[in-house]
Amino acid sequence: MLKQIFYILILIVLSGCDFATPEEYYNEAYELEEQGRFEEAIQILDKAIEKRPDFKPALLNRGADKSILRNYKGAIEDYKQILAYDSDNTLALINIGNNYKRLEDYKNSIYYYNKALNSKGAIKSDSTYIKINLQNQREQESDYFIRQYEIEFERGVSFMYLKKYHLAIQDLKQAIKYNFEAPDAASWIGQAYYHLNDTLKAKKYLKFASKQGLLDAEELLKKLK
Repeated sequence: MLKQIFYILILIVLSGCDFATPEEYYNEAYELEEQGRFEEAIQILDKAIEKRPDFKPALLNRGADKSILRNYKGAIEDYKQILAYDSDNTLALINIGNNYKRLEDYKNSIYYYNKALNSKGAIKSDSTYIKINLQNQREQESDYFIRQYEIEFERGVSFMYLKKYHLAIQDLKQAIKYNFEAPDAASWIGQAYYHLNDTLKAKKYLKFASKQGLLDAEELLKKLK
């Protein structure tokens, strides 16, 4: 009888133990994300991060899930947690900037875009993309690299909201140069020139954006005719 009680107690203790690894939780959350079940995925990622607070892929995905659910402040907290372990992480920096932009805090968004552009993972062009493989394939440093023109595009949009049109044009032209979000970039540039009363240049960029199907550009172009 004592032996049976002993085995039962062991089973109770073992049943309360969590033997799943952070990676296993991450994979489980990924499956939920693929199904659009983001709230459930966050709960699973909580377990992964509890076991390994510096697990960057889990923090990154939880931040992305929170952004999808419009919990932008929560997403920023997750990305900042990455910075606590990797202060120069380009992907975390641009994502913080993006979430501040969603909160309409454009000054803070630009602050983090600037930090992203000055970080180790900000790459000048596709030709300079260098993969640095670590032993853990899920945590390759190259996963956190971002092209500079992608960051400049996002910063350019924030400059537009702050009515810093010359700075916005400078950034957004880089996006067009590398054919990144070119129709949107052209539309923004057209709007910037419109506010600067440069009708000729405004028409040039708005026509390009309009031909790509951007209705806002088309509507603004009508005002200039």
